[in-house]
Amino acid sequence: MIAEIAKYLGAIETSEEGERKSPPGVCVVEAGTGTGKTLAYSISVLPLALAENRKVVISTATTALQEQVLSKDLPELARHSGLSFSYALAKGRGRYICLSKLDHHLEALNTDQNTLPMFLMEQREDALNEEELQLFLSRYASGEWDGDRDSWPSAIPQEIWRGLATDNQQCANRRCSYFNTCPYYEARKQWDEADVIVANHDLVLSDLALGGGVILPSPESSIYVFDEAHHLADKALGHFTVSGGLKAVQNWLKTLTKSMAEFAPYLGPSNYLARHIDEIAGLATSIHSLTESLFASLEQGIAWLQEDNSSDRRYRFSGGRLPEELVKQAIELKMMFASLVRILDDLRSEVSAAVDEKSDCGLSREEGEQWFPVMGSLCNRAENYYQLWIFYAKDRSKESIPDACWLVYRDQESQSDIVLFGSPLNAGKVLYQSLWKRAYAAVLTSATLTALGRFDRLAYKSGLPEASIYHCVVSPFDFGNVAELVIPRMSSLPSDAEAHTTEICERFDEIIGSHKAVLVLFSSRRQMNDVFYGLARDTREQVMTQDDMGKQELVATHREMIDAGKRSILFGLASMAEGIDLPGKYLTHVVIAKIPFSVPNDPLEESISEWLEQQGRNPFMEVSVPDASLRLIQACGRLIRTEEDRGVVTILDQRLVSRRYGQLLLDALPPFKRSIGV
Repeated sequence: MIAEIAKYLGAIETSEEGERKSPPGVCVVEAGTGTGKTLAYSISVLPLALAENRKVVISTATTALQEQVLSKDLPELARHSGLSFSYALAKGRGRYICLSKLDHHLEALNTDQNTLPMFLMEQREDALNEEELQLFLSRYASGEWDGDRDSWPSAIPQEIWRGLATDNQQCANRRCSYFNTCPYYEARKQWDEADVIVANHDLVLSDLALGGGVILPSPESSIYVFDEAHHLADKALGHFTVSGGLKAVQNWLKTLTKSMAEFAPYLGPSNYLARHIDEIAGLATSIHSLTESLFASLEQGIAWLQEDNSSDRRYRFSGGRLPEELVKQAIELKMMFASLVRILDDLRSEVSAAVDEKSDCGLSREEGEQWFPVMGSLCNRAENYYQLWIFYAKDRSKESIPDACWLVYRDQESQSDIVLFGSPLNAGKVLYQSLWKRAYAAVLTSATLTALGRFDRLAYKSGLPEASIYHCVVSPFDFGNVAELVIPRMSSLPSDAEAHTTEICERFDEIIGSHKAVLVLFSSRRQMNDVFYGLARDTREQVMTQDDMGKQELVATHREMIDAGKRSILFGLASMAEGIDLPGKYLTHVVIAKIPFSVPNDPLEESISEWLEQQGRNPFMEVSVPDASLRLIQACGRLIRTEEDRGVVTILDQRLVSRRYGQLLLDALPPFKRSIGV
């Protein structure tokens, strides 16, 4: 792996200014469990990066791997490699407390509410109390706490944190009175100076969405390493998905008009900005009227489908084709939101100028600081809705690949809503333009990058350049002697969910055998709970499900049970098929209820399948089977984590034996000893 990455980096041609001249290309290395991926990419990338004064950005998908890289892998490399380098963790600004907001909340608790912006009054209704706020402030001021949500000694509930954190739009940056003591910018100093920055996929994608080089170093000067790279394309697709509820828009409009009514007195009589507030009021009325009309027409005119195990109903527009009337209304809403975004941006600029004491809008510096996050938040929401209507209003007649567009009708007691969703079918084009085409170098690695032994699926989903190179490094573990794959003869198939669940319950003790440390993975929460309640009481007392507690707490409790000599059986879903580490005695048997195919009614998956069928292609073999193969390998990968591990993987799905694709899935798994049909 070191050799492949070093050859890739050494072959890059650069100009005299150090810019990449070679065509875009990525180094893709699938490296099995136990390879030592972090050591391999670090020791091959760092010498060149240090010699050429380039930044290394290591991006992971999970916090567990992030912590391992920071607390174990990089420190060990620094001690033993002879390389001198610094490293730091990069997180989004939303992970750090905003001192300005904290101060405003403390002021709000001790001030007549009529003197403060409405958004502070609304957030006062959350679980914020003076004692907690003072504790945050005192621990930060004393240096006991760095302002990072993750380093607070106990979990901070989201409803509290939401009122204490900020985002890019709300942050006044250098204009803020607290800039010199800001926790986020204190952390930024560390990673701005570091040779190696450890981030996550979401932060890298957020930086690229802002143009690149805003939060992290510029792509042109960076060597990226994407660990757990099989998640990158899906993460990117999530960043490009737009959504918004029609009633949610109306509720937000009420907040907007109230905020503007409260803002107006700060401007003074006959202020030149007053006309902006009048314009906003007029636009809000028009948008409310149009969304109300749209809600009524969609509610009555759509053939809604009931979603399984949910009160929600859904409708997907086949081929991404929207009714003419909906497009027409989307165009109108796009134009209205374009005006709204422009006006709010003007107001935010004036408030920003007031913070700099360069405005004649009538606000003092203190009032400007108070209102800046309000304007930022309003701009952010307006921009999000604007992007939704741009997506729904665009002309799709000349596009070769359709978009996915769907609606969800959420029938709730307080207020029903129709939420519009939109997504491209593939993130590859955007990743190519914003990342691969610009990056000096990029390495993608994971234990699972190939699907059915090929890189085609990854290359397509991620938009990898033609000049990319691909390599597989086999795991050093002796799978044939340390692990066994068992596929018992089952009388039911997962397609008959009730019969399959009943059979698992009836044969559970036989399937588990004498193993004390067991992980049972399900593809659906319903089956997980049905199996749990279908077990005998004595067996149920040995089982903990993912619904009982958080994943970290679940794993910790499981370890305690095993250490105490007791049996512990974990029931988990997809998120536990990856990223949990239970070596040795803590896990000796992994049971997989069925092949982890995608949810058949996912609107995005349906849209992709529909488009492939229109091309005369087979979506099941091109998408469903390869994706299931990746998930199956990940699930099996929970068992053997170190050279000392031993155990069994049992898969309760007869389709691995009875269907043609079953052999393809089996061939892609590690070379376990096999017992089939027992």
